[in-house]
Amino acid sequence: MSNPIKIENLSFSYGTLPVLENASLTIEEKEFVSVVGPNGGGKTTLLKIALGLLEAQSGSVSVFGLPPQIGCKQIGYLPQYANLDSKFPVTALDVVLMGRLGKTRRFGLYSKSDRETAREKLNRVGLSDLHNRPISALSGGQKQRVLIARALVSDPKLLLLDEPTSSLDDYVEQELFDLLQELNDELTIVVVSHDVAYVSKYVQKVICVNRQVHIHPVSAVDENIIHKMYGEHVHAVRHDQEHGHD
Repeated sequence: MSNPIKIENLSFSYGTLPVLENASLTIEEKEFVSVVGPNGGGKTTLLKIALGLLEAQSGSVSVFGLPPQIGCKQIGYLPQYANLDSKFPVTALDVVLMGRLGKTRRFGLYSKSDRETAREKLNRVGLSDLHNRPISALSGGQKQRVLIARALVSDPKLLLLDEPTSSLDDYVEQELFDLLQELNDELTIVVVSHDVAYVSKYVQKVICVNRQVHIHPVSAVDENIIHKMYGEHVHAVRHDQEHGHD
């Protein structure tokens, strides 16, 4: 199978403002990686290019060996600002079914298979008893699990999450990453996060994006690298021993 994402010598600018310069990276099948970097460093642009929402101005980009506009169908995506309107009268199952819209024969009409798959994905994220619970009655962590189920319902090979725990407390954040670690047995996972120290407990490598792209194994991410990415005021706290890493 081709690499989930392969980027070579990518450059991209908004007008005269360079955002990415000569960026190269490869994400292997079944990897669990984190993308980190300062605001404005190019993380979001990199994601949009991988998703086929922006087109590379130079260099090459492939998603499962295909152009991003085609390969992106193999990506399940959880955007950073995927807030659900608590006043909208939908259930957890309704939200997950939204991820099947592109697969149904007629827009808005779900098949028996769609509903079975949606229930299966809700079960997979630990919400087997909440299928018919209104979204307004769910906690923040439960809503994020519903959104992950929505991303999974199209049976992707790559799960891409942009700051999935930014509004969650520490305990719920750990539960969510434990779930992602379980899902990593089945598919490739890429998580964008500002919490470098925390995600280092789970991921195999860290992709640092700040106009250029640098890839580091988790064991190599130290305060020098953090300072280069975010500035001297940010410090790294290592958690490797908690999960038995070397």
